[in-house]
Amino acid sequence: MAASVVWSLAAAAAGEERPAGPSGAAAARSEADEALARGERARRAGRWEEAEAAYRAAWQADPRPELAGELGLCELALGRFRDAAEHLGESLLYPETLAPAARRRFSEGLTRAEREVSSATIAVSRPEAEVFIDGRRIGRGQATYFVYLDPGRHEARGRLDGYLDEVYPFEAQRGRESMIGLHLEPKPSPPAAAPVAPVRAAAAPVPASGPAAGTVFRVAGLAFAAAGIALGTGFTLAAAARGDEAAAQAEAIRRRGGPAACVYTDYERPCGALRKTNGARDTLETFAWASFIGAGVVGAVAISSFWWAPAPRASAVRAVPLATAEGGGVLFVGAW
Repeated sequence: MAASVVWSLAAAAAGEERPAGPSGAAAARSEADEALARGERARRAGRWEEAEAAYRAAWQADPRPELAGELGLCELALGRFRDAAEHLGESLLYPETLAPAARRRFSEGLTRAEREVSSATIAVSRPEAEVFIDGRRIGRGQATYFVYLDPGRHEARGRLDGYLDEVYPFEAQRGRESMIGLHLEPKPSPPAAAPVAPVRAAAAPVPASGPAAGTVFRVAGLAFAAAGIALGTGFTLAAAARGDEAAAQAEAIRRRGGPAACVYTDYERPCGALRKTNGARDTLETFAWASFIGAGVVGAVAISSFWWAPAPRASAVRAVPLATAEGGGVLFVGAW
């Protein structure tokens, strides 16, 4: 489980402001305990809708991990698998705060819920950008996000003032995780008004002094190399963020259970989350190295063209680099 689970559930659920200080906290806890008791009675009687409403009220009043877990188990029983995965994952972010029996129940419930939903890790090249899934804002200010999704077609979007929106449609598969990269490009400057040229007598065309193909190849190669470096930088930042998360998870496991904690059944869930975080970090690092290596090879060939394809005096060809989460390329504008 990534520590950057999107949609801060506790914050989103906060309904009304409460007075600060011990009296406000005590009132919230008392309200939560009363709602929890109602939920327990309804659950034992098999009234799941009533139990879900009571657990939700308890968690909104006092968003403790154990209340998020009870809400998630109730949603799991009702077949609301994505909501169940979100709340159970929230409850297990800090497993050391839970009793062993509750931790085991929530871990087993999360494993069942994850088999019915999909998940996605989203890396964005500009952490200050807002990130959306299917039009729903999931946050800003982070390099990576982790979300649970219903299986099916979805759309990720990155948005930042002064940059073009980056849109990435993808298919979420049940029980599988999608890796998504959003690379935002600055908006192009508006073209300057062309000066009005004086009328002149027609002149005979002047032939180019060098092959036009050399200029086209050189501009395209350098533009593609720049796009590759930009993509590699974005993936590097995302990999570093996942590495920090993995280190924090590993430290929490060692502090709680010692160096060999992962051999015990009680730590199966947090250790599995650690392996998933390490796997995501390794994948992002591979993407970064591939982008840098590709950019270096193309850039070297483009620079070498100064020797084997000299540039003509003038060229009517213009190349614009393009880099998206799906790849890179070059747009050519002009006449041959």
